[in-house]
Amino acid sequence: MNTDLELYRVFCEVVKYKNISKTAESMYISQSAITQSIQKLESVLGGKVFYRNKNGVELTEEGKNLYEYIKDSIETMNNAENIFSKYITLEKGKIRIGGGNSLISSLIFEPFLKFTKKYPNVDISISSGITDVLMQKLANGELDIVVLNLPFKDKKYSNIEIIPLRKSTFCFFASKDYIQKHPIKNFKDLENNTLILPKAPASKKKILDDFCNKENIELIANYEVSSSSIMKKLVVNDIGIGFTNIENLKDINDKITIINKIEIEDTKEGIATLKKNMCNKATIELVKEIKQYYE
Repeated sequence: MNTDLELYRVFCEVVKYKNISKTAESMYISQSAITQSIQKLESVLGGKVFYRNKNGVELTEEGKNLYEYIKDSIETMNNAENIFSKYITLEKGKIRIGGGNSLISSLIFEPFLKFTKKYPNVDISISSGITDVLMQKLANGELDIVVLNLPFKDKKYSNIEIIPLRKSTFCFFASKDYIQKHPIKNFKDLENNTLILPKAPASKKKILDDFCNKENIELIANYEVSSSSIMKKLVVNDIGIGFTNIENLKDINDKITIINKIEIEDTKEGIATLKKNMCNKATIELVKEIKQYYE
């Protein structure tokens, strides 16, 4: 027996109000529609579920037994639909973001902040890691967005969409005191200085290696770090020369000197997500916010 679930919903509402007209008001449908639904249910079940009295309706004995069996299921279904609706309207939701902390901060923080103010009940988790590992997690459905340097050449994923957002500009930088004591006239001069460089397998390390090959210079790190914040602290304290994306230096601009700006062809910053038909509503809206910010 396959009975329309909506007939049971109407049945439970009538039990609640014990009155056809009050039930019709609560469900925003006509009294005749309520009556027809009950009659159809009784026809399917082969017996009466209500009898009329002067105040409205009462459950028959069979109706009482039916109600005891289905009331929890209907309530669970109603709750599930309410929760689903909240995820669609972004009264609830979850977004899992992966990427380097400095790139997340410099690339998507402003649209991210606007989104969180608009949808404060959407839970957001942020994790860092190696880009190729994060991309595998995205492909597996363990992340919703990855913030990354482009192009990403390690592996192709058929279920991932990559969205470039802006041209990457990298630079060597040092504290004002350090650069006064160790003037740099050309890239070759970098070889004779204390260098604080990205640690493999970070994408910035790959970008730096490609640049060195192109310029025919050999830069050997005195300090290899995977954290941009640690690199900046070392540089600000006159330890040596660092290398990072220029947008990551806004918070220390007054304390440093940018030695050389470097733009590498086809190198950009962007985000990766699952293709739109695989994304949850919250992720779709955040991606939309990010793209609008860069338009």
